[in-house]
Amino acid sequence: MAYIQSFSKSGAPVKDLSRIRQLLSELDDPQNGLNYVHIAGTNGKGSTLAFSSAAAIEAGFKTGQFTSPFMVCYNDRIRINGKNIPDEKLAELCTKVRKCSVSSNCSQFEVTFAIALLWFKEEKCDLVFLETGIGGTLDATNIIETPLVSVITSVSPDHTALLGMTVPEIASHKAGIIKQGCPVILSADNIDSVVEVVEETARRKLSQLRIPDFCDCAIKSESLEGTCFRYHSMEYNLRMPGLHQVYNALTAIEIVRTLSMHGYLISAQNVADAFQAVQVPARVQQIWDSPKVVLDGGHNQASVLALTEVIRTADKSPVVLICGMLTSKDYRTACHILTQVADYVICVDGFVDGAVPAHELVKCFIDYCPAEAVPLSDALEIAKGIAKMGDGIVAITGSLYLASYFLTNDESRKSRL
Repeated sequence: MAYIQSFSKSGAPVKDLSRIRQLLSELDDPQNGLNYVHIAGTNGKGSTLAFSSAAAIEAGFKTGQFTSPFMVCYNDRIRINGKNIPDEKLAELCTKVRKCSVSSNCSQFEVTFAIALLWFKEEKCDLVFLETGIGGTLDATNIIETPLVSVITSVSPDHTALLGMTVPEIASHKAGIIKQGCPVILSADNIDSVVEVVEETARRKLSQLRIPDFCDCAIKSESLEGTCFRYHSMEYNLRMPGLHQVYNALTAIEIVRTLSMHGYLISAQNVADAFQAVQVPARVQQIWDSPKVVLDGGHNQASVLALTEVIRTADKSPVVLICGMLTSKDYRTACHILTQVADYVICVDGFVDGAVPAHELVKCFIDYCPAEAVPLSDALEIAKGIAKMGDGIVAITGSLYLASYFLTNDESRKSRL
């Protein structure tokens, strides 16, 4: 871990995939001979991967899962059938990567990706589900040449310094994962300009594009405990609440349908059984029951909007937020969105370098609702006390790093359901 953490998260800027290509070449190209589902997007990548890979696991396929960032420990980025890579195997494969001459020039993401591929190849996975890091065109995972299916989830502004200031520019980067003649699935919640970019790229690459038909989806019920919906005459229950998760689930259903065309027989019942058990950490995750405390790592406009809709659905008062943001994000806009549902805000920092100072964060809320800066270690108890004054709810939000703190903190771990 000291070796892995010695790398920057993104490394020196890249203009092509030559660096990851050279690293994998020195490792005898472990990416070859595996079958992939490749997923890009601004929001929803992790949930879509979780839904679709869970269905494959339910159907009996040995399934590799590569995600980022980690939430509880580094190993949870690399899993087979939902189980993290063991420490001993991580160390063994890390040593192989370390011996490569090019490895010293790589990023932490590239090193992690190489370790994952070595393990998936060694374990002879039937399917590998890959989540991009940032973008798509120049993402290390784009070394995959012929995925069974490419997937683009919801696209919205994020990482604008790297991907562009407009949504079409960002969509163009995401569409970079579309490969010649390989089918592509686009989430149904994208705006027209994103659809146009993906359609044009798919046409150019002679790739069949499929977008789930949301008109064929009927929401039967929704609450903080989850959502029930019907699609293609089949009923599905999601443990994760929110309309945004329905869109992710529809995308996953279309992934499964595409995989069936490649001989991976995953039944509708496999999908239904898998979906009702899926809970991605820090995606509106309930960690306390009385009062209700939910944890969400939403850090951009689209994800914060999704959280506010879930909070409205919960219909509880007061709504108490524990909020921590990063200076590298458009935190002012995110805070302004959160003021639409907040009755009281507790602002925190200290969960990671680069966090917005709590007293500065207070200024984003104070004109709209009561807000105060408190020590991170005291935030949860204070928030629960305020929520208990009525039939309230606590939402912890603003950064995945903040969510990770509450998932790994000893007191929080004891409290989780």
